[in-house]
Amino acid sequence: MRTLGLIAFIVCVSCGPVLAQQQMTGKVASVDEQSGSVSITMSGTTGSDASTAPTKFKVQDGLQFNALKPGDTVSFTALNQNGALTITSISRQ
Repeated sequence: MRTLGLIAFIVCVSCGPVLAQQQMTGKVASVDEQSGSVSITMSGTTGSDASTAPTKFKVQDGLQFNALKPGDTVSFTALNQNGALTITSISRQ
């Protein structure tokens, strides 16, 4: 029985990052290539409105900066990677 519990734990831990990815939408508030981050005002979330403060995300692939500018509406996937919110894919809408 201990072996079954250990196997279940290992499966849960190894699937953690995959399960933590979230598809989100929002509007780009700022792009900071120097720090490797982008700030996005979230949309479609409970309690979000025009006065919601932008959320800062790290960008996994620096080439994504070429396609982003403030004001762009974007759809993106992000996960919590080593304690930092990190965008793994992003596209303009």
